[in-house]
Amino acid sequence: MSTVHPPSFGEYVRHLRSSTTAPGFSPGPPAARKPLSREKLAVATGISQSYLTKLEQERNIRPSPEVVDQLATALEVNGVVRKHMHDLVAYAQAKPSHSPPSPPPPRPEVTPEERKHIDALYPNLAGWVDDAWWVLHGNGEYNRLYRRLDEVGNVLIWFFAIPESRKIMIEWEVEARLTVAWLRTHMVQRAEDPSFLNLLEELSEYPDFVTMWRRQEILMGRHTPYMRVRDLDTGRELTLLANVYRHPDPTCGIQLYIGSRHEDTD
Repeated sequence: MSTVHPPSFGEYVRHLRSSTTAPGFSPGPPAARKPLSREKLAVATGISQSYLTKLEQERNIRPSPEVVDQLATALEVNGVVRKHMHDLVAYAQAKPSHSPPSPPPPRPEVTPEERKHIDALYPNLAGWVDDAWWVLHGNGEYNRLYRRLDEVGNVLIWFFAIPESRKIMIEWEVEARLTVAWLRTHMVQRAEDPSFLNLLEELSEYPDFVTMWRRQEILMGRHTPYMRVRDLDTGRELTLLANVYRHPDPTCGIQLYIGSRHEDTD
């Protein structure tokens, strides 16, 4: 089993500096970019090489917001990546132990009214999921189309452990990468929740997940409003208008997924 590590600021800065592709997330081949040496990054930011070395080597350095912005500007990252860099600094100060807790903490709960709400959205797909992609409640069409998701209970585990997911998700690789990239952002934004470490340990059993995690892609939302799926009961290909919406209570860590039927493709 390969070991995957929680996100860290120093590792991410090193990745951004040395990468030959544009940071963030791209469904297709990412744009090429020139890597930066530590010396060139130091010159561009006005930060000493020794300080950069300590940052990248995780020597208990807590960069100020101004330093983070200087790095983000010099590395020419987009707003999503810049936000993630700031979140990583906060995560380093608040994250739980790297040893996964046992037993895991209880998951958030949805109210009976919230369950009725998504049940009433049939025949569209709808499900409440938490920030670690555990399904809290899915309506009948959600559970039918995403076959066996209710068995494993987690969207990412379903992607990598359930063979049917590769038949259902027509663009399986892109959708899996997207969900992994989203997990990274959620994990650092909810440092107080140790359940992410349990999930990371479980997912490390799957080589495809390990490969995608090590790409260090970042995303906060879908890259497109459309999702292509295959209905295994009928064999038809469907195009869904899909999106995920945050719960009004920002402390609960719950999201509402809705997949509205857009068109059918023979």
